[in-house]
Amino acid sequence: MSERSKDLALIRELRGARRRELRGTRRTAAVSSLALAVSSCISAHLDPKELARIDETVADRTGAAFHSADLLATAPPTPAPAPTGELPLEEAQALALARNFALIASAESVAIAQAQLAAAGLIDNPVLNMSLRWPQSGGLADLDLAISQVINGLWTRSTKVDIARVRRFQSGLDLANQAFDVVEQVESKYRGLVHLVRTRDLSERIAQNYSRALEAAEARAKVGVVPTPEVNRARVQLEDAQRKVRRYEAQYKRAARELNWLLGFSSAPEWTLPAQSSATPAALPDVPVVEDIESLGVRFRLDLQRASLDRELGHAQVHAAKLGFIPQMQLGFDRERDETGSVKRGPTFNIVLPIFDPGFVAYELALAQERQAEKQYAALEGQVRQDIRSAHTSVVLDIDDVVFFRDRIIPQQEETVRLAQESFRQGFTDLDSLLNTLRDYVSALQSYEDSLQGYYDDVVLFERAVGLVWPRIVVEARSLESKEPKS
Repeated sequence: MSERSKDLALIRELRGARRRELRGTRRTAAVSSLALAVSSCISAHLDPKELARIDETVADRTGAAFHSADLLATAPPTPAPAPTGELPLEEAQALALARNFALIASAESVAIAQAQLAAAGLIDNPVLNMSLRWPQSGGLADLDLAISQVINGLWTRSTKVDIARVRRFQSGLDLANQAFDVVEQVESKYRGLVHLVRTRDLSERIAQNYSRALEAAEARAKVGVVPTPEVNRARVQLEDAQRKVRRYEAQYKRAARELNWLLGFSSAPEWTLPAQSSATPAALPDVPVVEDIESLGVRFRLDLQRASLDRELGHAQVHAAKLGFIPQMQLGFDRERDETGSVKRGPTFNIVLPIFDPGFVAYELALAQERQAEKQYAALEGQVRQDIRSAHTSVVLDIDDVVFFRDRIIPQQEETVRLAQESFRQGFTDLDSLLNTLRDYVSALQSYEDSLQGYYDDVVLFERAVGLVWPRIVVEARSLESKEPKS
């Protein structure tokens, strides 16, 4: 073999080794890129621990079990057996937490936030460019292949993921807050139904009193003791009382259907209220000390927790804005073959020149949003305390009104009615005086019932102000009292 042949063989061998080395390098780079992309992936499926945290948040404030995973698995048209028989308040709240249509729809916001978190963790896709040009003189076509990758996402990814995690946490708080609101709506509607039942029963009792007065008046009118106009007045008052009974029955049916919709059923209600629910309470519970309740509100109000997360978002967005000062850069690899068959290859680097938008505007915007989040949190914390103090005062005053009507006004009016009826039977007073006495008694009974319903309405407002249902408020307040140092 000639020396020239040996040189050519050596050159071919060196070129083959170089090509094998280059292919190995490319495979290593591809595997490394794939490993980086896989390691940076965040699942788009919800973490059971995140759902359990939401469930615990709701249960901690309402005392009722909550299953967000079941809400996500429930389709609105899914039929379910409607409740029948007696429906206690606790069962109604549990049904609403499991079947309320608005909650079923809102649960998807958590899944959306999880998908957005997964998207925040993705690495930017590489860009492949190819151009093919034929020379007019003939010969091989010019072939240019280039692949590039934006590398800014490598150091901004962690910040974007942190922001997305906070927003996912906020979506869970929003769902928990809506679940608490549904529980409060059910309690308010349920108490309203109880109020209508008691008011209807009260109207029936009033109608019975007017009926007895009318019967007595008609009997005396036959002998000329009572004039006909007074008899007609008694009849009109009886008919008015009967009209009110029918009105309260219609209002009850409407409110019961509205409650049934809150429970997740569009059909007419087939349940009834327990008999003991309409009984007048013998005693009202004491209201805890307002200073203790304020600390509970700061601890349990979910909107305040969300505002606290807004502050964290503000900090993270400022950090992201600082990273925005780094110009966008691309790294890549380019391979070009010209018409002579000559091949050129090598790395490429591109950078965006930050001339017109260096990132200062975005940074100032992030700083302003951060300051706003801090101020909004401070304002909301003060508002929480003010809401609790106002609601606490309202409940205390309501209790005073209920006790006054129950222990003072109603017994006095009942004794006055008894004496007026006895005086009328003996002929000492006329029918007009008896009817006026009955009207005052009716007014006192209605005022008592209104004061009782006002108390329950303000209790719901008090629960909303604190962020806990009443039994949980009592438990937490006792826990705070037990931790206080004894003097």
